[in-house]
Amino acid sequence: MSPRDFYDTIGPILDIHAMITRFLIEAVEDVPESRMTEQPGAIVNHPAWTLSHLNAYAGVLLSMLDDPSVGGPTADAEMERFGYGTTPVPDRAAYATKRELLDRFRRRNARLAAVVAEKHSDYFPRPSPAKFHPHAPTIGHIAIMLLVAHPPHHLGQLKQWRRAAGFAENA
Repeated sequence: MSPRDFYDTIGPILDIHAMITRFLIEAVEDVPESRMTEQPGAIVNHPAWTLSHLNAYAGVLLSMLDDPSVGGPTADAEMERFGYGTTPVPDRAAYATKRELLDRFRRRNARLAAVVAEKHSDYFPRPSPAKFHPHAPTIGHIAIMLLVAHPPHHLGQLKQWRRAAGFAENA
């Protein structure tokens, strides 16, 4: 057998996920609480909604991996408020505080990395829930999308938001 036969791709996937997680945190850290729901110009996805949205999807993936840290009702409620197709609103009261959002983001993504590292070989080949089948036939497809494709998409939006809101580039 060659060394390639033993190469496990989960390590690089989780390394990229950790890097993007850091970049997302850095993109929000210097935003004052009072500006977390600002929608400058035509940019609608503000930091409060973006963190809420990414937290909701981390919760969904943890639920698919049968992790008890985010219960079904919590994950469902977050998806209803912040999942695909929801509209960010400028009302600061509609979101948790910046500290709560960032703390949840850090905790969930750390937990997600640990659970994926532990369970990927068992869970990734399993069929995804039926509503995801057209685009993601397995939990692995969903996991890789939510770990390395979805967060950078929103990082780009946050970078655009920062420019439109007049913040200096920090990350």
